[in-house]
Amino acid sequence: MDVVVGRLGRPHGVHGEISVEVRTDDPENRFAIGAKITLKETNQVLTVAATRWHLSRLLIKFEEIQDRTQVDKVRGKLLIVEVDPSQTPTGNNEFYEFQLIGLEVFNQKNEKLGVVKEVLPGSAQALIVVKTPENKEVMVPFVNQLVPEVDIKNKRIVMNPPSGLFDEENAEDAR
Repeated sequence: MDVVVGRLGRPHGVHGEISVEVRTDDPENRFAIGAKITLKETNQVLTVAATRWHLSRLLIKFEEIQDRTQVDKVRGKLLIVEVDPSQTPTGNNEFYEFQLIGLEVFNQKNEKLGVVKEVLPGSAQALIVVKTPENKEVMVPFVNQLVPEVDIKNKRIVMNPPSGLFDEENAEDAR
C-alpha cells in the first residue's frame, strides 16, 4: 500500500536541492541516504543522495535531479513509499491514511454519521472527510477530543463532534 511521506516544494539553490513538506512522523528513516521514494504522479523512482534541515525545512538532494530546472519539473508532486498493509505506525494512536479510508463513523450514541472518504493532511492536524448518508461531506479535525476511538480491526470510528457539525449548513454536497 502506498503512503504519502512528503510533497516537493521550492528549489533551494541551483544544484538540485529541493524543500520537502514532510508528511511522515519518521523523516530520518523515510528520507535516509539511499532511500528509494516514488513520485506519485509519474511513478518515477528517486534516490535520496543527501538531506539537511534548514530553518525547520527539510532539504533533499536526489541522485536523479541535478539542477534547478529539473526541480521545477517535480515541484508540487507527492512522494510515496510502499508500506505493508498489515504494518501499523509505531506511535500510539497513529494510523496510516489508507487504514482510515472506508471506516464507518458513529457518534457516541451509536448513530451512524457516515463513512471516512478521505484524510487531508494539515499543518496542525489532519482532517477526516466523512461522507454522510445524505451524500454530504463533513470535515472533522482528527484530534482525540473529537475522535476518541479508532478501531481498525472492526472498521469503525467513534466521534464526539461538537453540536451542529453534522448539520446541513456545515456539510458540502459530495455529488
